[in-house]
Amino acid sequence: MTKDEIWMQRALDLALLGEGHVAPNPLVGCVIVRDNQVIGEGHHAQYGGAHAEVNAFQNLQQSAQGATVYVSLEPCSHFGKTPPCANLLIREQVARVVICNLDPNPLVAGKGIERLLQAEIEVETGILASKGAQINRHFFHFHEKGRPWITLKFAESADGFIARENGEPVTFSNQVSQQLVHKMRTQHQAILIGVNTANADNPKLDARFWPGNSPIRMVIDPHNRMQRALTLVTDNSPLYIFTREYAIVKGNKHWIALGDNMLKGLMQYCHAEGIQSILVEGGTHTLDSFYTAGLADEILKIKSDVCLEKGIKSPFKALYWELMEQVGTDNQWLHVK
Repeated sequence: MTKDEIWMQRALDLALLGEGHVAPNPLVGCVIVRDNQVIGEGHHAQYGGAHAEVNAFQNLQQSAQGATVYVSLEPCSHFGKTPPCANLLIREQVARVVICNLDPNPLVAGKGIERLLQAEIEVETGILASKGAQINRHFFHFHEKGRPWITLKFAESADGFIARENGEPVTFSNQVSQQLVHKMRTQHQAILIGVNTANADNPKLDARFWPGNSPIRMVIDPHNRMQRALTLVTDNSPLYIFTREYAIVKGNKHWIALGDNMLKGLMQYCHAEGIQSILVEGGTHTLDSFYTAGLADEILKIKSDVCLEKGIKSPFKALYWELMEQVGTDNQWLHVK
């Protein structure tokens, strides 16, 4: 690796420390280097809090005049919840700014670089760009495609069933898999299930087994069949239930009518609300509906060594699955190649 790549990798590693805490903002890390020594570093740690560049300069050990700043995303150039980071770099009189990825957000989108160049600061972009794009794929996808990133996730038995014939749920995940699923929940802004899963499982849909923000909870319920005694309806956390026609708000429980083309309406709603990613944990029908509509950016399954012999068949039998990792002795995590 070149020196620029080494320092940028450090910025990317720092960026990941904000995972589960900064959405809908992107993950960003920043390293300040002078005379081949780190003199300051930081990351964006909390939504609404200081950006990575600000935190890096707050940790500064000496003057940054003439230093090189490595930042994993283009410095912002607008006033949002915090002042523009490009202005901070100019004020600190850094000599060079190395950027991993340009910011696709129209509020930035090259304007930060333009401001730096106007201040006669050397700018280089594209260092470890593919790695940066991977960790911020939800953010990039939302701004480039105009809809949230959709991850489909399910668990199945060794013989390919997701539940018993009567819909009774079966626990396929071991304790470590359960924790990793909750980690995935913190990495997505929203989690969605279908009404059948809600009524059968009575889930909480939170991230209680992993540190980080719990996702926005959503249920697809075309005909308003969700039982009102469920935990999702009676607890104190917000819930969004999407129907064809029924619409009402009761406290922080929102029934939202989307019309007949519900998935199209859902994508439009999420775009308008700035929801950049959804983890779909529904049953076979819900998962298939997203996949058939072309709304599957990532598909992941947990395969257990439990055998049911009969039950509700799991989806996506024709897809080619690649092993991601072995989790304990009885769980495999697989994804579509």
